[in-house]
Amino acid sequence: VGSIPANAADDGQWSQGLISAARMVAAATSSLCEAANASVQGHASEEKLISSAKQVAASTAQLLVACKVKADQDSEAMKRLQAAGNAVKRASDNLVRAAQKAAFGKADDDDVVVKTKFVGGIAQIIAAQEEMLKKERELEEARKKLAQIRQQQYKFLPTELREDEG
Repeated sequence: VGSIPANAADDGQWSQGLISAARMVAAATSSLCEAANASVQGHASEEKLISSAKQVAASTAQLLVACKVKADQDSEAMKRLQAAGNAVKRASDNLVRAAQKAAFGKADDDDVVVKTKFVGGIAQIIAAQEEMLKKERELEEARKKLAQIRQQQYKFLPTELREDEG
């Protein structure tokens, strides 16, 4: 990608960052393929497919950032690389929308039978609220876990990438 000259230490650190970013793209793509295969077979949730697609887009964006650090922004190779990154983003977004639509369609099919007796109805409400609170707690725990993972990964990013993201 027509690199900008720098010292050898920077080149080594940049190369490691580039390799790390490429590995993240490969891992995310592998996860997406597994999720898609499992989803087609009815063994995986749309949420896993959505999460995997979003990770592919995010890791591809990180790879592009790593490339831009040393790239000649006006080079033909960089323009093609950016176009490829944009295509990955569009494809990921389309997959996420399709999976969300499929998940939403499934949710509509689940009819809730409301009990007509007062006590039974109250019990249903309490059970539904309990389930909702559990899911909210699980969501919060998952968000914290994701934040911790990202913080740990951030520590290992090359200095140039950290400065570009901030």
